[in-house]
Amino acid sequence: MKESGLPHMNIIPYLDFHPKISEDSASKRWVSIIGRTTIAGHCHFEDLVTLRADGNTITVGSKCWFGEYSTVHIADGTYGAILGNHVTIGRFSLVHGCTIAEDCLLGEHAVVMDNAIVGKGSVICSDSVVPPGKQLEPGWLYQGVPAKPIRKIEATELEKLRVIIKSRKHGAGAEWVLSKQPVAPITHEPGQGVAENSSDEFYIAPTAAIVGTLEMAAESSIWFGVEIAAKDASVSIGAASNVQDNSRITLDYGEHLEIGERVTIGHNVQLNACDLGDTCVIGMGSTIGKGTIVQNGGVVAAGAVTAPNTVITEGMIWSGNPAKQSRTISEENIKMFSIGVDIYKQYSKHYKKNP
Repeated sequence: MKESGLPHMNIIPYLDFHPKISEDSASKRWVSIIGRTTIAGHCHFEDLVTLRADGNTITVGSKCWFGEYSTVHIADGTYGAILGNHVTIGRFSLVHGCTIAEDCLLGEHAVVMDNAIVGKGSVICSDSVVPPGKQLEPGWLYQGVPAKPIRKIEATELEKLRVIIKSRKHGAGAEWVLSKQPVAPITHEPGQGVAENSSDEFYIAPTAAIVGTLEMAAESSIWFGVEIAAKDASVSIGAASNVQDNSRITLDYGEHLEIGERVTIGHNVQLNACDLGDTCVIGMGSTIGKGTIVQNGGVVAAGAVTAPNTVITEGMIWSGNPAKQSRTISEENIKMFSIGVDIYKQYSKHYKKNP
């Protein structure tokens, strides 16, 4: 195992940690492999895959396959991400600080969260979310938010679903693994607009794409694979707020997206024109409908979808599709969200030292 000379990959050290990638892996465009990542042989990466091992480790087994805009990240200082051999990760899916055993498959837009364990040979269906700490039995098909067991799955069906994920062809079984709300291909070249919008006061990752008017306050950040498609529109990002890997901001003519201070926008989020107050959290893999207002301290849960013009009330968590008020945010939640913002401020400083 040695550092890769593969074309199209951004091999990025973090502090003193350098990725280790087998030379027999294959990559398409704009793939970012970062920090304490170790990748075994014969893996394949589609466009804009991001594996970001800054605050912990990522270990990937052999013969894994990653669809476009998929993301693997860690829970800083707490949980790394482990993927066994022959794991298939669908388009725009997210693996976050968890363990995915060998032969598993994640459908498009699936999210597996911190400290979860997905047992061998399991399928997480498209648009499904595995909550933190869940341990899923091997050999089952899981669906929903949160993901629940539907039925046992045999190896032959699993392989058919793997073919569907890679080909994206509809047919028998496709309803389990192809998303009902597919993400359109990116419309702008990664790296576009990054240099023009960069400053010593904030951080923009090199594979982001920025089109439109962007205002960023001090200590804010935009991460790998983020696309801001806002031609003839505008985006404002408040102090110490972050837009995490492979999220999408899509605005129409004359629209505006306002992001307050100390806001966290998780990985693989889809944002339309909306207003996000201070200290909001927009959970991983969620979709924020046009005209949504998230009041100060409001939270949209992972995988949730807000209907247009929804008002997310202050201090409340909203979840589901369409998102509805779920519960009050606890003091422990507030504390952890604030720590997360500070972690991203620290990440930004480290990446700026080693661009």
